[in-house]
Amino acid sequence: MKKLVILCSLLLFLLSPMQLSAVQAEEDYGELFISVGDAMMKTKAEDWKAVETLIGQLNDDWKQVDPGKSKEAEKVDKALSKANKVLGKHEKESMLEALSEVSHALIAFEKEQNPVDEKQQRLEVKTAFMPILADLKTAIEKEDGEAAYAQYQTFLAAWNRKESIVREQSIPYYGQIETQMGFLRIALLQDEKNFDQIKGIYNKLESAVTGFAAGKELKAENNNYSLQTLVDLLGKADQSIDDNKPEEAVSVLQEFLTVWPSVEGDVRTRNGSLYTKLESDIPVIAGKLSSSDANVVKEQQKKIKEYKQAVDLLQEKKNYTMWDAALIMLREGLEALLVVAALIAFLRKANASQHQRWIWFGALAGVVMSIVAAIFINIAFSAATAGANREAIEGVTGILAVVMMIGVGVWLHQKSNMKAWNRYIEKQMGTALSTGSIISMAFVSFLSIFREGAETIIFYMGMAPSISTGKLLAGIVLALVILTVFAFLLIRYSAKIAVGPFFKIATILIYFLAFKILGVSIHALQLTGHIGTTQIQSLPIISWLGFYPTWETIAPQAVLLAIIAVTAIWIQKKEKAA
Repeated sequence: MKKLVILCSLLLFLLSPMQLSAVQAEEDYGELFISVGDAMMKTKAEDWKAVETLIGQLNDDWKQVDPGKSKEAEKVDKALSKANKVLGKHEKESMLEALSEVSHALIAFEKEQNPVDEKQQRLEVKTAFMPILADLKTAIEKEDGEAAYAQYQTFLAAWNRKESIVREQSIPYYGQIETQMGFLRIALLQDEKNFDQIKGIYNKLESAVTGFAAGKELKAENNNYSLQTLVDLLGKADQSIDDNKPEEAVSVLQEFLTVWPSVEGDVRTRNGSLYTKLESDIPVIAGKLSSSDANVVKEQQKKIKEYKQAVDLLQEKKNYTMWDAALIMLREGLEALLVVAALIAFLRKANASQHQRWIWFGALAGVVMSIVAAIFINIAFSAATAGANREAIEGVTGILAVVMMIGVGVWLHQKSNMKAWNRYIEKQMGTALSTGSIISMAFVSFLSIFREGAETIIFYMGMAPSISTGKLLAGIVLALVILTVFAFLLIRYSAKIAVGPFFKIATILIYFLAFKILGVSIHALQLTGHIGTTQIQSLPIISWLGFYPTWETIAPQAVLLAIIAVTAIWIQKKEKAA
């Protein structure tokens, strides 16, 4: 009985208003921050379709939150409303600004809902860091390099335990402390140490720590740093070493450390191990560049090259252009028009021109069914890619598109011979006329159009994640304009047009796109960690070709080229035999 009373009392205590408030105060809003972060990344890549999906998810998740009477929640509502208004304009800078406001409003809201004693946290930082800084200062004043580096390592260990407090309370202080720590490590690792320089770095580090601990405000600097900024700086450092100016490379790497706090989040979310290596190795590399041993300098340059390529491989897949999008529609549309034009020409020669309208009815039905299929597939694809597996599904879709492209390329290659093309048309249309069925003729036209439409949809699904909506639509419109001109010429002069050269050119273009989409799709799977990344240092990144210097991308592309070569030889032998 006594145990029962104790248990009931404990239960009542846990369910008391005070405890319920405590439980509610610990509510996690992590999903909201993830959606905002992902939306900002997609905005930078101008992937507006993904941005729309993520902001839609953000709106839905926010509606599930019960903020009660909260002034900070009202600010979140306003910031979200602004983001929703900006969304349809597809303006990169405006969207980033709106999402930044949402992020800041959510941070303020979370602090309101989950209050922490920031003053106490700053006291923790001060208590942890100031004794170490005092010992570090003593070692520097004695110009004892070994003791100073040992104290730096002690400070680093303490920083790793407490840095989250600084980052959550003040990004400007966090960046300043991280930067000065990097500078200090570089200076302490140099063969000939400049203790006047080291004292200056220490003073800035101590000032940043004491400023944060005292709760002083530090205004954030406006910058537009990105992963490309890191790539450019590493490239600049590499070039400085080539120019036999290692001291200039050190200055560039110091600039890298200044930029790093603003960009490290992008690296950490895409490749955690690379983030750790960059944060720890860049100061070491800069320190060793002062060595008089040329082999040591060359070794550090090799590491700089490796990190430059590794960061470059992390960047978003902004590899498809308006012309790539136009090429898909143009190739598929021209093939369909060629089939329709050939069927009409065949009817004219057979004195059966009265049946032309049924070919046009079939073509129209093919267009309509292609649009229906596009809507259906788009809905299914959007639902499947709304979650965390979006990039993986997009990568797989791209690979499937490549498989289809190989089939299309082989078909085109086979029809590039005029005799083969004529046999194909006569076979298709001959069946229709022998049955005497008007529906049969319309069906031939329908299948020709619908097949091209279905292929176009799948090809665009593989391409869409890596191209902005504006470029995609511009490419499609451009292709439609060209197709309209070709349609007029093909129908009017169908009997005089040689299809052989067209099919040969189209074959080359479709194989080129297959090579590119294969590389981009596998790279997407690498970015999400579904496929490993083994760099090949001696090869460059050629983004317009979809060429990424990793074994995982090059090997499948080599297989593709082998398939193309074998196909070409097989078709050539087949034509000679015929």
